[in-house]
Amino acid sequence: MKNPIKVFSLQANLFTSFMIISAILILTLGITSYMITNQEVVDKTISSRILLLDEINKQIDIQLQAIEYDSMVVASHPLIEQYLQEDEDSFFRIGRNEQVIDLLSRQSYIKEGIHSVQLYAKDSVNSYYTGANGIFAYSILEQSPMYDMIRHADYIWLGTNKLINGSFVRVHDEVVSFARKVLSSGGKELGVLVVNMKISYMHKLLSSQSADAGRFLLDSSLRLILDSSQIKSDALSYSAISEALPEIMNQGNFPKQFVTHDFDEKQLLVWSKQQRTQWVALDVISWQSITAGSQKIKSTMVIVTVICVLLAITFAYFLARQFVNPIKGLVGAMKHLRTGRLDTRIDNEYSNEFGYLNKQFNNMATNIEELIERLNRQNQQKREADIKVLQEQMNPHFIYNTLDVMNWHAIEAGADEISRMLSLLGKMLRIALSSGESFVPIGKEVEHITCYVELQKIRYQDQIHIHLNIPETIYDYYLPKLILQPFVENSIIHGFHSRRKGFIAIRAMESSDTINFIIEDNGHGMEDTAKVREQQHHGVRNVSDRIDLYFGSAYGVNIESALDQGTTVTITIPKLSAIPLDWEKFREGQDSHGR
Repeated sequence: MKNPIKVFSLQANLFTSFMIISAILILTLGITSYMITNQEVVDKTISSRILLLDEINKQIDIQLQAIEYDSMVVASHPLIEQYLQEDEDSFFRIGRNEQVIDLLSRQSYIKEGIHSVQLYAKDSVNSYYTGANGIFAYSILEQSPMYDMIRHADYIWLGTNKLINGSFVRVHDEVVSFARKVLSSGGKELGVLVVNMKISYMHKLLSSQSADAGRFLLDSSLRLILDSSQIKSDALSYSAISEALPEIMNQGNFPKQFVTHDFDEKQLLVWSKQQRTQWVALDVISWQSITAGSQKIKSTMVIVTVICVLLAITFAYFLARQFVNPIKGLVGAMKHLRTGRLDTRIDNEYSNEFGYLNKQFNNMATNIEELIERLNRQNQQKREADIKVLQEQMNPHFIYNTLDVMNWHAIEAGADEISRMLSLLGKMLRIALSSGESFVPIGKEVEHITCYVELQKIRYQDQIHIHLNIPETIYDYYLPKLILQPFVENSIIHGFHSRRKGFIAIRAMESSDTINFIIEDNGHGMEDTAKVREQQHHGVRNVSDRIDLYFGSAYGVNIESALDQGTTVTITIPKLSAIPLDWEKFREGQDSHGR
């Protein structure tokens, strides 16, 4: 079977392809949007609920710390300690009953959340109280179901419980209690102080305005402290989740602070754990209530998808017809351009995307024409530079042969210093020739400048000190030849033209992709560094022009100078482990990188 694209017309192919692609995109977009929206709703619910539970935990912990601190203050009060250490029938103890009851009752009067404060005195059989506050016999506490937890700890928070009051106080409120042993200075237990918090106040702290789910406050062992699920009739109770809760929250998900589990129906469990008490505030939310909004979005997306498909059919037919003519015109213009007719342009009568394509085609054709002209100019400049370098190499070649003859005559005449100078100069010219190559390893350039430095030392009898510091680690990289010597020569001739003493430092630094050569002198300096590139400094200008020609504007020569403060020249070149074959592409890449 033949490819339908090769059989049917362009219009039919465009229409069919557009319909298939549109249907796939619309369905993919709809399904993906629903899944992302649904997941986003769940994530937002989880994150907002964790923040809410964190804040609830923070408020609860503040209240718990206040209760613990107040209980410690009361338990360590000198009156309480002295009272409990006296015999029950002593005159002192009987006379202090009212004071102690007043001290205990004061907490419930001034603290909104405190229901009552009870002191269970060791070895006492009588009770003295006002309302639910007062002093009670220790036996009442021993008969309480909470006593097993109290007696094994110096202080402990108890969960929701009936008020411990025996048969004396006719109050049967539910409270959340905190028990703290009262100890003598010797560590002996004198009694137990119990602070009872109002269950309504705890519900107020735990519920908040966003309590739209079952909410529980659990201790560090996941035992129930407070159940707020009773405020919602459809919320799960603690008894429905208590058996599975330890296993669910210890399956490696505890640090994530959420997990899903099926309790007859899918539920989302979100929790926050206090750092200090290790208590856990837990929300159990119906998954159906979370995704209810997503179901509405799903129905809306189905309707929108159907409408989009119908619209796609209409527009696909219209657009398929409109696409054919401008595409043909564009293809024809491209064919003309490919044959070398660079003056090809499209008469642009569109102001839509086709107009943009036509405009970009015309811009591209113009850019190609300008680029070819610029490349031709650059190639011409490079050829002229190569010819100029070749011309400069021809004279040194003749001079080198002449110097070699002169060197032998100097040796025969015993003029060792002149022989040394001629040998160094010949070596410099040999490196300058470099078999016609425009680039040499840095090691060769260092050898060339070293010879030049030795020549200057012989000439000036060490009155001008030249220090060379170029690390051998960069010797194998390449650079345009003869770029250091013109600047050293410039420093000697122009920097010290009226003095015979000076210092020149030549050093190199490398980075990940560049090498910097720094040439510093303490000569006269100059006011206008721009003049160095003009007038008679041909060597300096030649180096700058060659670097710009080969590497582009990202590299070059920077000169900093001031009168009587010396001159610093920085030459920046790329780090080349080999000579690039296509200098035009290399330069374009460096220029765009520099910009």
